[in-house]
Amino acid sequence: MPIGKLAIDIIKEQSLIIGEQLARTRAEATGAVVFSSQKIEEATVSEENPADTLGKLITSYELVFGRASVEVCIDVIKRYPFQEVSAYIPDSLKREFSGQ
Repeated sequence: MPIGKLAIDIIKEQSLIIGEQLARTRAEATGAVVFSSQKIEEATVSEENPADTLGKLITSYELVFGRASVEVCIDVIKRYPFQEVSAYIPDSLKREFSGQ
């Protein structure tokens, strides 16, 4: 699975909680996500270093909304088979998935 799909799913889930505009703004603040239209699905996500990209995205939400935002991200990641997302999980979250 491309990192873009996972990142977009996280942005979409965050948008349900904090609102689409703020979710987009926080994603863009990472420098790893660019929106080319009003649709979240059409975002371009940097694939250069997937774990770093995902880490930046998660941290961006955490800085504003704390651990609850991290938990939302973890829930989205856990929707996918571990084998498909394991390479994308940032070091800061690996312990959350240690039983996988």
